[in-house]
Amino acid sequence: MKNMLAPVLCALALSASMFQFAEAQEARDLPEDYSYLTKLHVPESVAQCVAAFDRWVENAPKYDTLIVPDRRVLSAKIDDDTAIFSVGNPIPVDKVIVMRAFAKARGKEQWTRVDSRCGVRDGHVVGVSLTPNMKPRIVR
Repeated sequence: MKNMLAPVLCALALSASMFQFAEAQEARDLPEDYSYLTKLHVPESVAQCVAAFDRWVENAPKYDTLIVPDRRVLSAKIDDDTAIFSVGNPIPVDKVIVMRAFAKARGKEQWTRVDSRCGVRDGHVVGVSLTPNMKPRIVR
């Protein structure tokens, strides 16, 4: 019984540390601000995720600004094999898109590296999360 409790507690702790939302995207069309991404041949689902992150951060209690550099958008990892968005937020998805980004906490000056995850189902963004990336950076 003890061995079964550890994964559940780990999943609860993970979900508490991630900032998530689940919201079906109403319109498939990208806002004009993101149309340049199609000229860079970025997949539509990745461009939709960038737009969803920006909309989400506007109302997020923890962050007030998010930057996803173009090179990170161009190298976004698209996982078609994942069936759920995350353990803490088990939304069924067709694919999960992962990109490195930078977020600024509300009222702070410091930027934080974050891993952004976006869940897409039937061509619509159904969930996003930002998780601080605590891996040490090797400077050469």
